[in-house]
Amino acid sequence: MRRGRKKEITAHLEDYLVVVYEITKKQPAARVSQVARRLGVSLPSVTNAMKRLSELGFVNYEKYNMITLTRKGKDRAKVKEEIQSHLRDFFMNVMGLEQAVAEKLARSFSHYIGESVRDRFEKFYEILKDFTAEKAKELEEFINESRKRAAGE
Repeated sequence: MRRGRKKEITAHLEDYLVVVYEITKKQPAARVSQVARRLGVSLPSVTNAMKRLSELGFVNYEKYNMITLTRKGKDRAKVKEEIQSHLRDFFMNVMGLEQAVAEKLARSFSHYIGESVRDRFEKFYEILKDFTAEKAKELEEFINESRKRAAGE
């Protein structure tokens, strides 16, 4: 690895990882061109990202070959894809945003959401996704709990 490079995955690289995961759920391996098309980036950008993800142990990749995920890569991508899916659905179905906007926001927001925030968001989303009058009490309890947490109680 080159000097000065972080030994952690960045938000930018996570986007590439999730796309490879989405592709490899439908076929055995991904191609650089498929990833580039999905993300709207150049082939060299994908190649550089795959080299970096390979160095970090998230993908198996060699120049001109197919891309596959390691167990570490698959686990990380699965968590990110899940939160992105929930965020996208929230932005579309609760906030009423267009799909393209919702997807872009979900991809961006997912990088700032750690495990504890993810758990709270998922609980909140479960209440709202199929909201009925019967769930009003559950929502009220969630909001009261959130206010207590924010106040440090």
